[in-house]
Amino acid sequence: MLALLATPSVAADLAPAGSPPSSAPKIVTSVERHWTSNALDSEFAIPDWYSLIRGSLQHEWQIDDGTVKFGAEIQATRYDTVKIEDDRAGALLLDVTRRVSPALELRGTLTYRLSTEGDDFAIGPFIIGTRAPKQVFGAQGQAGIDLGGGTALILELANAYELLGESRFQDDVLPRTKLDPDKNRTQVGAKLMRTVGPAAYGVSSSAQFVSVEKLGSPPVGLSLAEYTLQAEAGYKGQTGASITGALGVQMLRGAQDIYQSVRPTWRVAVVQPLPHGFELRGAYFGRFETVDSDDPLASWLQRGEIEARFLMNERLTLATGAFAELKENLLYENKERAHGLYGEASFQATKAVSLVVRVDYTQRFLTVIDVEKKTVDAFVGIRTKI
Repeated sequence: MLALLATPSVAADLAPAGSPPSSAPKIVTSVERHWTSNALDSEFAIPDWYSLIRGSLQHEWQIDDGTVKFGAEIQATRYDTVKIEDDRAGALLLDVTRRVSPALELRGTLTYRLSTEGDDFAIGPFIIGTRAPKQVFGAQGQAGIDLGGGTALILELANAYELLGESRFQDDVLPRTKLDPDKNRTQVGAKLMRTVGPAAYGVSSSAQFVSVEKLGSPPVGLSLAEYTLQAEAGYKGQTGASITGALGVQMLRGAQDIYQSVRPTWRVAVVQPLPHGFELRGAYFGRFETVDSDDPLASWLQRGEIEARFLMNERLTLATGAFAELKENLLYENKERAHGLYGEASFQATKAVSLVVRVDYTQRFLTVIDVEKKTVDAFVGIRTKI
């Protein structure tokens, strides 16, 4: 799904009238050649080389008091040896924005994503490759209302339906089986923000309902409801420095009252430009994680990260960063601790072509099953913008 509007000047972000359309479609491509020390992303560290190809197309048209935007993306990963980890994905997007009146703007978005992901399935000392198709149909509607005096109200309704196919096992050693359930995610939300010069503050609330297909015994996934209420604030200075933050509460309730908890939620992000081409960025958040979780219900996620960038000249940029996170599975009671760092160099060869060299190191430890995973990933890539 498209990211939800989260900037302070909300009404202004809903495609303000008079903004010029793109003169031509924008095409972005990248080709990367990677080496990884852990192709399976597991305790079985198998090194391998792989290629990663990405491409995107975006085009925008100006209509009466609004815009129409079309987008398409593709991505493919191909391993030299561990073929079971190959992935393919493609996505389409149609976004329409219309200014109905000076105080009201409407926005509607339709998305579709098709992917096939390779994975490994361990049976004792043996590892079998699996592959399953996945489709995601998404729709989102937003209304931006200018209340006057620098105050704006955003209302939204979004739905995403995830359709999972049967998993096919390597060399058909096992019959095709559905391993993951279908899911339907519905989200409603409202945000009230007031802007005063470079500062903005307000309050937001949202509710998410996830309906999960019954699959397996015990089930591999459970339906849930998540509610969030938080205060938000942000400030952006003339030098480019900025700070944004949110503080509130979240409640998560599992189906049939299997789990219920109320926890504080927070988010803070800082950008600080420094002299001589340096820039520092940092972020820290804590929230329920209902999408990327190994738990049948959800996880509680805390993550902090920091990044430093140095613009050596008009063409060469150096960057480095580190992160640490703690993910607690709510039902499995497993804790996953992770930390990592990266270094990157980007060279702007021409206006449309850049070269990138990057190295990542990640270490993860899963407490209950006592598994440690270490991964080094290094790549050289070419990126183009047309």
